[in-house]
Amino acid sequence: MKTFLSELKRRAVFKSTLVYLALSWLLLQVIAVLTSTLALNPLLGSAVFVLLMCCLPLVIYLAWYCDISFGGIKRTASANQQDKPAAAPGASQWAGLLLVMLVCGYVGIEYYGVLEQQQLAKQQALTEARQASTSTIAVLPFSDDSEAQDQGYLALGLAEEMTSLLGSAANFKVSASRSSQFLSEQGLTAQQIGQRLQVDTVLTGSVKASGQRLKVRVQLLDVKSGGTLWSNSYARELADVAKLEQDIGRSVVNQLQDKYAEAGSFNALASTRNADAYVLYLKGREQYRKQTTESMQQARQLFEQAVALDPEYANGYVGLADTLLLLSEIREGFGIIKTDIAANLAQQNIDKALARQPEMAEAHLVNGFVSYVQNEFDHAITDYDRAIELNPSLAIAYMWKFLALNSLQRFDESLQALEQAEQLDPLFQTNTYNLGRALTRAGRFDEAAAIFKQMQLDFPQSPFPHQGLADIYFSQGNLVGAIAEAQKAIKLSPDNHALGHKLISPMVNLGLTNIVKKMAKEPEWASTTDFYQETLLIFEQDFTALFARMDFKLASNPDDYWLQFEAGWYQAMFGDKQQALKLFTDKFDLVDEAERFGMPHCSPAIEVAWAELERGNSAVAQSLIEQCQSLLAQQLQSSITYFELHYLAARIYALEGKPTEAVQSLTKAIDIGWREYWTKYDPLLASLANEPEFQQLIHFLDQDLARQKAEALKLFTE
Repeated sequence: MKTFLSELKRRAVFKSTLVYLALSWLLLQVIAVLTSTLALNPLLGSAVFVLLMCCLPLVIYLAWYCDISFGGIKRTASANQQDKPAAAPGASQWAGLLLVMLVCGYVGIEYYGVLEQQQLAKQQALTEARQASTSTIAVLPFSDDSEAQDQGYLALGLAEEMTSLLGSAANFKVSASRSSQFLSEQGLTAQQIGQRLQVDTVLTGSVKASGQRLKVRVQLLDVKSGGTLWSNSYARELADVAKLEQDIGRSVVNQLQDKYAEAGSFNALASTRNADAYVLYLKGREQYRKQTTESMQQARQLFEQAVALDPEYANGYVGLADTLLLLSEIREGFGIIKTDIAANLAQQNIDKALARQPEMAEAHLVNGFVSYVQNEFDHAITDYDRAIELNPSLAIAYMWKFLALNSLQRFDESLQALEQAEQLDPLFQTNTYNLGRALTRAGRFDEAAAIFKQMQLDFPQSPFPHQGLADIYFSQGNLVGAIAEAQKAIKLSPDNHALGHKLISPMVNLGLTNIVKKMAKEPEWASTTDFYQETLLIFEQDFTALFARMDFKLASNPDDYWLQFEAGWYQAMFGDKQQALKLFTDKFDLVDEAERFGMPHCSPAIEVAWAELERGNSAVAQSLIEQCQSLLAQQLQSSITYFELHYLAARIYALEGKPTEAVQSLTKAIDIGWREYWTKYDPLLASLANEPEFQQLIHFLDQDLARQKAEALKLFTE
């Protein structure tokens, strides 16, 4: 080996090879520049590279036998013949040279063929993407290439902003960054993520900030083939990040759409040239994504600092307004700020954002959220629609629109909005859970169950899928199944009191009072079980204690109509009918109009209608019944299939003296899942007591509840 290496050095093989590689590299750089500048065939560089690599073994072979210099090529004598003239190449040398040339040529041709096929596949993928009416893409979180790995906020923030920017482009459908981030954290490849999100292309990259300089490399991948459609590297000042985002977005649009977007035609709204304000904003977004009380308060401070550094930074105002609303006491909020104060502060910031960027989708979105928390649902929907018009891929806009439509009981439209949100953001738990619940409400139980079972795979530590399955079982009248799923959910989230109600409600309905009373002795269950004390007293038939408890509550809260209504309900079923009539009707006129006809039960209006009929005020009663009938008709015409709606129909028919129709509606309610123990005590159905069909239905309910009680007991003994 030592002799061989010495011979390589003497014959200048290393020197010749290095010189050849250096000249080859220089030639390839020149060709790369010319190909881009002159729009030459992209395979030119590949062809030259293959040719140069094929010639490399030939150069090494020649360097062994010949001295190659500017003076020409001379035969190199062997080590023991250095003082003699070089011998002419023999047959073996010529044969070896020919063999090397043939092998290199064959390998080169084959390799070039592979490159050509890859290029054709790449061009075909681009052509298909351009011909598609809508380009579908997901922007993955960029990787953090900083040495300290402390620029995750920048990597994810840049990907979020690219998602928003591409979402505003015409004929683009962009998956939400939240789902892309979740799948990236699961360790899936870019191609696997694209397949899971059902998109055609994926934009990925890396980012590194050094001082005020930002280095970004991006790649556009074809999901079907896994190949790279386009890639580029950028080095910019951090203050020019908006221009960087525009350039990347414009390049992606030009690659995927059959059109050309000129420089400056693809604008990033709400940008800032203040690098410090930009960094503070991205750090605020990082805290916002954590969705904890502490992180939301930190996000508020960071957004406030961002707009203090740049008072023209619209994104900062939007982030601040959004955070303030979520810090409020609304159902979706963290309960830190009074709702009216939060809404007022949020509106001030959104007004500033819209004054600076009137075409900013996110600003209209949060403006709608301000209206929503103030119960101005129609105004909220108008703003959400404007946000969607500006950015059809803004998934959260569809989600918030669903909430507003749901509040207006426009259930079919709300389901459509939610399905659109799910398409764009399929890994957002709140979206998916709400979609499953909406499908449950529509009676599409198989579809809802499939969604919740997929959630179990995606989020094995989440209580949401079990909570959703519990809702399905309850809606089908399967109280045992509801209890079993609620137990699983509580194991995953023991401090969630809402889950406690999903467990205890069906237990109480089955008469599992002894178990509930044992649970009440445990501190963590005390507050939840206290809500059901009246029902426990009913099952124990201790009506004296029941009425005494309600009298005490009424004395402590004399102006609470809902408490008064509850007391009237117990009196109507088990106590003094006249007392019930008084409790139902007194102060009813003080109840807000929107709260009188709470669907799907139309309570308390339908119970008050019964009371007025009993008092002989038929005109008042008929007016209330007609309004309940109108609401019932509206909801029955929609896609929802609440068993409560059919039970309401049975009560209305009974009040109108139509026993046949009442029994038919009650039968329908029971068939699809109605299992309330108090059905046989309902005073609104008293006129049906002597109907044989009604008695058969009550007998069926009693038997089924008894059967399920026996099955449910096993869940607490196994």
